Amino acid sequence: MVLLVCLYDILPFGLGAARLPYPLSLAAGNSPAATSRVGQAIGKNLASIGINWIFIPTLDLLSAFIEPLDASQTFGKSPGTVSGHALALIQGLESEGVSACTNAHPAGAVLEIFTYRSALELRGNIHEQAQLPEFAPIASVLTTCPHASTQFGAAIHEFPDPARSAHAIRTTSDLILRDQCQFRGPTVSSFAETPEDATVCAKHSPLLTFLSGIDMVKLPKDSAAQEASISTLKAAMGSETLSPIQIQTAAARVTALKSSFLTWERALATRQPELLSLPTPETLTREVYRASVTAVSPGPTPLRDLPRTSILVLLTPTVPRRNASSPSDPFEPLGRALSRSYPRLRHVPYTLSAGLTDVHVTFLQRATAVVFVLCNTSSAMTESQDEVVRALQSTLRTRDAMPDQERTWKVVAGAGDPRDLRDPFTGWWGVLCYEYSPGALEAVAEVMLGEREATGRLPV
Repeated sequence: MVLLVCLYDILPFGLGAARLPYPLSLAAGNSPAATSRVGQAIGKNLASIGINWIFIPTLDLLSAFIEPLDASQTFGKSPGTVSGHALALIQGLESEGVSACTNAHPAGAVLEIFTYRSALELRGNIHEQAQLPEFAPIASVLTTCPHASTQFGAAIHEFPDPARSAHAIRTTSDLILRDQCQFRGPTVSSFAETPEDATVCAKHSPLLTFLSGIDMVKLPKDSAAQEASISTLKAAMGSETLSPIQIQTAAARVTALKSSFLTWERALATRQPELLSLPTPETLTREVYRASVTAVSPGPTPLRDLPRTSILVLLTPTVPRRNASSPSDPFEPLGRALSRSYPRLRHVPYTLSAGLTDVHVTFLQRATAVVFVLCNTSSAMTESQDEVVRALQSTLRTRDAMPDQERTWKVVAGAGDPRDLRDPFTGWWGVLCYEYSPGALEAVAEVMLGEREATGRLPV
């Protein structure tokens, strides 16, 4: 027997001083080879302290069910892109003796919907809801697997019978995961918790997650909910609901890790915790971030021709800090990078709750150019973000309409969820990076200033 020491997740990728790009940045860079090298870097750090198993990568497709803050943890919405980069990352991990266990999978959105609705015994016109745009990424997978499409249809038809519905979804997810993505290892998933009836959901969702084809499920944090979940699972194991074959299959995938590449030599190898203090592979990180920056507007950046004496106003949102130990504004690196070319830059943060204030308007009235950064971290704040955009557009239109007033040079940048720029900004030049880490912000600043071309591919 070999001890499997597991880490549930790494956010961001890497440990200690190692800071590596998020999956969405890797997907936009369109280089599975770079993704594999990131996997190697993660594996080297984990192996140095004796961790030989990690629950990554996430194989969820970027759909409307993914919260904005979690978007950067996916490889996008294309099944081919997701599977290609996921396999590259896994190969990189395994080359350093670390095993991967996929966290959810491309059918995750479907599983969560049906788990949630089955647990609460909700009813409704599932046929109509299956046509919603939220299902588009799943539909794109199913079109390549005719048999999977048939099974998905069966899941819709058999929804009133949770067991039969779960069986159909399990068949669908197996086809997607095992056939299209060529992944043979175990899968792990949490379940959809809902505020409407969290107790009922916690009791039944883990079982339904297992029935839907997941090998391992992350139980709720609450001890009472954990006990209810375990009791439900035990009762299912004593009946025909959860068959011994399914349990044995899930267990076999986990134990197969040992026979695949985990050995006593690796398990008992000398640890090198000093490797955690090594700096991030700077060349790799810089390469990925530069390759990921994506222009969403034609033509060159307007800042390329902006006089260096201009007043540039940088508007950035308040966002959760990825590194809690850092006291600075996460967008400070962007301000520093732009100020090297524009010393008269004014960095003015804004909040979605307060919107644009008189202070912002005062700065905008004096600006020659504006760089407006969008980074919504919660779907609940989308309407507030739209209000800020409308207020900014109105303020600049009023300013530009004044007599003898030169037009304002305008750049809009997304720094996280690419869906923030799904609506066109008329009269603005748009650019995307996929996280607000210092490396990503410095790379997007190079493109804004015209020092580099944007070569990234939009992964949505």
